[in-house]
Amino acid sequence: NKTMRFGKQFWIESLGEKWALNLKETLKSSYAEKLMGFVETEYAMNSISPAKVNIFKAFKLCPWDSVRVVILDYKPHNNSCGANGLAFGDNFSSNFSSPNLCRIMDCVEREFYNGLNLNFDFTLEDWASQGVLLLNKQLTVRKQDKGEHTKPWGKFTSAVLNVLNEYKPGTIYILWGKENQKLAPYLEKNNHVLKFDHPEDSYKDWHCPNFKEADKLLKDLYGETVKW
Repeated sequence: NKTMRFGKQFWIESLGEKWALNLKETLKSSYAEKLMGFVETEYAMNSISPAKVNIFKAFKLCPWDSVRVVILDYKPHNNSCGANGLAFGDNFSSNFSSPNLCRIMDCVEREFYNGLNLNFDFTLEDWASQGVLLLNKQLTVRKQDKGEHTKPWGKFTSAVLNVLNEYKPGTIYILWGKENQKLAPYLEKNNHVLKFDHPEDSYKDWHCPNFKEADKLLKDLYGETVKW
């Protein structure tokens, strides 16, 4: 049995201890070893987002015990500032953020700040630190993307959703867009599921009610809300 390059220690360092423990069935499989081999080769051969050190950032910044809300996106974006490993997040707080992130900021600004929020954190690390898992369904993407990374990551992100569904019932899921909403029937049994259009499907202002709906649920469940 050849030693696995991506063994227990690698995963604890990449994901944090609790995530690694709860995902261990998947992580110790030959699938996980193959996945990481593929990812390494891709970074060596192509231009890939996010930076390699940020692949698992969503898990590091939102440890297992603190997960209360899950916001899903399809894949990291390739915009000018660059994806940072958090769904919708950008490396820098700037005016050059991805269109989706700008729509999210505009919506939050209208809903909570009367149209003026000078402190919006475009990295979204602030949300992650409050228990919002910002999960891309594929954690890496080629700059010239033709969907090469979609399938390799599928089993990994399914495993993440499975363990959350099983061991963290009562989680709030925010599903934007038709593709993500296909998961609703599976998640609705044990959790709270909120839905709306994906920001990229919005050609006008994106008036998403999910932030306020999530706050209402969080207040009932934990007595506190997220500072969006």
